[in-house]
Amino acid sequence: MARLNVFGGADPRRTHSRLGVDFVARLKTVSGLQEVRLLDLSRGGAHFVLSRPEKVRDGILTWLQYEAFGGAVWQKGDRVGLEFDRPLPLPYLVETRKLAPSVVREESMAEG
Repeated sequence: MARLNVFGGADPRRTHSRLGVDFVARLKTVSGLQEVRLLDLSRGGAHFVLSRPEKVRDGILTWLQYEAFGGAVWQKGDRVGLEFDRPLPLPYLVETRKLAPSVVREESMAEG
């Protein structure tokens, strides 16, 4: 059964709806810690852009006050799709959705 994603289109490959975000998060792997640009998030995984080249196998993704462990299911250059080892609790997504605009605003102010 196809699910609707956050952007309104049906995507039969997806089990979970995606929340489009665009802010800095952190990824901890065996290679160390790096900042990543978190592009979207769902109960099942995340899509992000690395800040430095690295082959990602698995790691802990941290954003806001949340974290989740997962394994890379695809990587194209600096873009990575991470599948979480267990579904995120729904409150994580609800709170992320609520706080994302203020995080983006704060990042913009810091850059300017």
